[in-house]
Amino acid sequence: MNRNHKIRVGIIVENHFPRLGGMEYSTYFLARALNTLPDTFAAVACSDMPDVPSNFPYPYKVYMAKSFSVLTKFLYRRNIERMIKREKINILHGMMFHGGGATAVEIGRKLGIPVITQSHGSDVQEVPEIGYGAPFYPEGLARTKYAIKNSDSVVALSSLIKTRIVELGGAADKIVVIPNGFPEEEISAITKENLRPKYKISDGDFVIVSSGRNRPVKRVDLLFQALSLLKKDRNKIKHVCVGPIENLPEMVRSFDVENMVILTGRIHYKKEKDVRFPPYPELINLYRSANLYVSTSYVEAFNTSELEALACGTPVLVTKNQGIRDVIIEGETGFTLKKDDPETLAETLLELMKMKEELAKRRDYIKNSVSHLNWTDIARRMREVYLSVL
Repeated sequence: MNRNHKIRVGIIVENHFPRLGGMEYSTYFLARALNTLPDTFAAVACSDMPDVPSNFPYPYKVYMAKSFSVLTKFLYRRNIERMIKREKINILHGMMFHGGGATAVEIGRKLGIPVITQSHGSDVQEVPEIGYGAPFYPEGLARTKYAIKNSDSVVALSSLIKTRIVELGGAADKIVVIPNGFPEEEISAITKENLRPKYKISDGDFVIVSSGRNRPVKRVDLLFQALSLLKKDRNKIKHVCVGPIENLPEMVRSFDVENMVILTGRIHYKKEKDVRFPPYPELINLYRSANLYVSTSYVEAFNTSELEALACGTPVLVTKNQGIRDVIIEGETGFTLKKDDPETLAETLLELMKMKEELAKRRDYIKNSVSHLNWTDIARRMREVYLSVL
């Protein structure tokens, strides 16, 4: 194929921004970045989102399906085919194997359009003890395997996810590892502000930050348990926990860490219709104000919050089954928890607290270590995958 040929990508998702999650967040930035590349066009087709205004100012074309009882599935597919026809789409990109991925394959085969599918974690990862992951359910597993087998190319967010796709029957030579990116220009443009005074944190405190919804896969309780073991250090360690409040106050009280944990609640917007585009200045400045980002999740395909923390110069501490480990320099820009238990986590936090000054001196080094993962560069890599199957 002529490399100057117009690439017209139709991205198929179920949920989409401004609903927030790793897939929604990354799809928004990818679609936006693709449309800045030469000879490349991207549109998004998604399911009905009645909470989003019809005139929502997306920076790219979005086709939103209507919903009407038993016709919802039919209308969703008709919406995708309408996008394909109107925008002269010549390649489909399905997000999440058991969701937009399988749908993209079905429509692509019907219309003779090449398809790439992309895993976002929960479609291939599973944690049986908490019932997490599509492979844990027969229908989810069947659709995931169907998408993997029938795609022209498959994108994995990390080597961890690639290994899992191969275990599910994927051909290794058909899988390309492309991680999520971060909005480099927007983060750089956010005025730096020390948020410690706002949250009544002293300069001498060792501040850890986490971000996300309190879901079983995030295992927030492991972090609270570890903090409860550090009672004599409770006046030195502060944990800024970003995300919807939900049942977090009860958890904080049950572990007796009220003097250590600061619950910010949702900081990107307060109400569903009060939508602001990411990145969110307060969240970025919390990363900048912290000494360490911590994730105790059972699994993470490639966490965008962790990447943005690194882009702010903040080191990360993560568990073993996390894709971000592909890009951290172990012991320098990030650290991996040796055992997933409260005692090991508490000991590790104390060790890193002792390294506080040393970690602060590494901030520029940490930022530079991920500078190649901006969304423009990620979009260029994705464009090469499109070219390979056209």
